[in-house]
Amino acid sequence: MTASALLVLNRASGTGHGAEYVETLAKALRSGHGSALEVETMVVESHPHARSAASDYARFASRPSLLLAAGGGGTLRAVVEGVMDVFPSAPPTADVLRMGALRMGSGNVVARNLAMPLDPVEAARQVGDAFANGNTKSCGVIRCRFGTKGGGTDVRYAVTMCGLGQWGRVPGDIARWRERHATGRKRAASLVGLERVNSLEYVAFGAARMLVAGVVGGRCELVEIDGGRRIRLLAAVALNMPLPPLPDPAVAMGEAAAGLIVAPRWKRPFKRRLEPGQKFELRLLDRDSVEFFLDEDPEVAFGWLSLETAGLLAFVPGEAA
Repeated sequence: MTASALLVLNRASGTGHGAEYVETLAKALRSGHGSALEVETMVVESHPHARSAASDYARFASRPSLLLAAGGGGTLRAVVEGVMDVFPSAPPTADVLRMGALRMGSGNVVARNLAMPLDPVEAARQVGDAFANGNTKSCGVIRCRFGTKGGGTDVRYAVTMCGLGQWGRVPGDIARWRERHATGRKRAASLVGLERVNSLEYVAFGAARMLVAGVVGGRCELVEIDGGRRIRLLAAVALNMPLPPLPDPAVAMGEAAAGLIVAPRWKRPFKRRLEPGQKFELRLLDRDSVEFFLDEDPEVAFGWLSLETAGLLAFVPGEAA
């Protein structure tokens, strides 16, 4: 059976991409594969559209197949969620589906850890070569369940981190900042690189949030953790790989676990590992809802939230991995 791949290009990722660029990437992907490879292409302009395209492909594609996200961290997360819509109990194994990620957005954590080149065309060629040779590298998937406004439950996924407390509000702050300063941000990205601009934004807005919350205690939600311990939450993060300058989660990218770091307000932070079958549960005590984020996407939880590991997903690495 002829190998197949779906290349999903998000036009809105980073500083924007032309729809015609998808054919250049598809050509590089075929070239790297070196033999017959059926490549479907899909150009999207939103994460929900990327999720839908990935879901349809994962449900009906031949085995094994390749799903390549041409965008940033948000596009990759959307594509992973599309796959998990089809395989809700656990991610598919490498003999069923493999993932690829290009560095075409502001946050490209997984793609960087896969040693993907900055040049998307060269990266696509390397993905095609690695797919042909069966090279894979595992990445953990974090499952997040949380309450919705109507009293229901939503289920979402992340492949880098979940941010809570004041840290959980940072992507929302950055998104609002970007809307007001899009032109200036694009100029800065052309000078120092989009990934560096993104990192500086997280450091600046994160530090501002922590400073204000350290002074104004009411900014921090009162929560109950795992059905017992009550704290005023300053910040928390669940990571499935190291991500400096954040604290080391003591979990590597290929482990089926997540590292959780919790920082109560004016109390000593603590760490724990979320092993398969374990959950971290948080219940709001002094407000109805809070903003948090998965990878780089803001979400809102009503009443409660829980985190667990969903399993490992096979990714295609770059040549230097």
